[in-house]
Amino acid sequence: MLVAEFWDNEEHYFQQTVEWLSKKICTTPAYIQQDRTDFIINPFTRTVSHKTGNIIQLTAKEFDILYFLISHKEQFFTKEQIYENVWGYDYPADPNNLTSFIRKLRKKIEPEPDRPRYIVIVRGVGYKYTENEEMVGKTATPPE
Repeated sequence: MLVAEFWDNEEHYFQQTVEWLSKKICTTPAYIQQDRTDFIINPFTRTVSHKTGNIIQLTAKEFDILYFLISHKEQFFTKEQIYENVWGYDYPADPNNLTSFIRKLRKKIEPEPDRPRYIVIVRGVGYKYTENEEMVGKTATPPE
């Protein structure tokens, strides 16, 4: 449950908050099944485990990033889109901050973090989550 109080002169902030929450609530899958991905993610308990059974300890923000990317498997996202969807509509984009989170996340989920298999760079765009083994260690190219 979320309780927030807005003053009459803060109608704009109220509207932005409602729109942001509506997008989050309507587009977030409740549970990601094992057959869709190599990971089992439960957003209610905020737990992640590999399909082999290994539990992966993630920070809150690492979890949010992984959950967002896996929820949109094989889709390309700019850094700005990731910021908007993970941090919220008003978070200032700092490319170095996101790069750092992705690097730490890769160390925890990738068999070889220097040759990523799951979270790959999309040249000129940003990142995507994939399980395509042909992409291991490569940079993806967006479709034309």
